[in-house]
Formats: sequence, structure tokens, C-alpha cells
Amino acid sequence: MDVNLTLFGLAFLWGAFLGLIYFGGLWLTLKTAPDKRRPVRWLAISFVARLTMAMSGFWIILRMNPAVFFCTLAGFFLVRIVLTRMLGRKIKGVGHAAHA
Repeated sequence: MDVNLTLFGLAFLWGAFLGLIYFGGLWLTLKTAPDKRRPVRWLAISFVARLTMAMSGFWIILRMNPAVFFCTLAGFFLVRIVLTRMLGRKIKGVGHAAHA
């Protein structure tokens, strides 16, 4: 079995890019939704656009090599964890209500 580490690394980076688009877009959508005239429409359009981009990116990788797909997923969810921790610190009071 020939293991191409470059392919796995690029797949991981591709997953991180997809995660940045999806979860970064989610953060921007939620941040700007209260200022929109029709926030529900804004949320729906954003969801469909983010989901379409992420699923298209995953589909490209899955068609190339199913084993590499899991590296893409790892990059995607690592970005979710990192963004949650980074952006969660910027919001005052997050996590403190449960301890009171």
C-alpha cells in the first residue's frame, strides 16, 4: 500500500479551508443577522451557501480517494474546535452562567 503523505497533508489543509469557510461564515452570519431586515432569510441563504460549498469540497475529495476523505474531515473539525475556543473568549460571559 503506497501512502502519499503529501496527499494526506493537502487533504487536511483542504478540510481546514472548508471548515474556515463553513464555521467562519456561520460566525459572520450570526454576528450580522440582528442588523438585517429579514434575518431568517439571511440565515437560510447563508446556510444553503455554506453547506453547498462544504459538501462540494468534500465530494471532490471523496471521489478522488475515500481514505483521504478522513484527513479532510479532521481538518474541517479541527478548525471548528479552534474557532470555537478563539471566538468564545471574545464573547463576555460565555460559560460563566453555568457556574453561577
